[in-house]
Amino acid sequence: MKEKPYHHGNLRNQLIEAGIKLINLEGINSFSLRKVAAECEVSHTAPYSHFKNIDELVAAMGEHVTGQFMDTLHTSVQGQEGNPEAIILLGQAYIDFFIEHPQYFQFLFYHSGIVIDLDNYNADSYPPFALFRSTTFEVFRSNGLPETEFTTQLISLWSMVHGITALLTNNGVRYSGNWRDLLELKSIF
Repeated sequence: MKEKPYHHGNLRNQLIEAGIKLINLEGINSFSLRKVAAECEVSHTAPYSHFKNIDELVAAMGEHVTGQFMDTLHTSVQGQEGNPEAIILLGQAYIDFFIEHPQYFQFLFYHSGIVIDLDNYNADSYPPFALFRSTTFEVFRSNGLPETEFTTQLISLWSMVHGITALLTNNGVRYSGNWRDLLELKSIF
């Protein structure tokens, strides 16, 4: 049997990215550290120097993607607090992130186990959604939208952004236009 080479570089990130790829291809039920190691062409024991078990790897995968996603979203609205344009900028950043990383959408929303409870919001909500919510609510407040309409308007806006993103990350959907241009700030004010 040919011995796997010693790995130089950032094996932790390579294992995370390989894990995302494999879960998207094969699903969580057939996912294993051994398969991730094979995908990275390292020994089957190499992942254990970074992760105790498969659950720890999956958690790290979620943190890896969420961290990048949050950085992108935060950057998009910096200095725009309360400005209606912040909603469009946030939506465009959301779409752009998944145009650049389509594999992350499937992983996050179908395999990572995140929960977004639209009925019972709490401070521990999924951070990207919490940022989307706080940004839109701030805009709603500063534009005098009645508070009773906040949640339904939030769901409408997020559905538009998330729906566009779901379509653009679906390999079976084709569109020749610019996905970002589909966003409109609905007349909610």
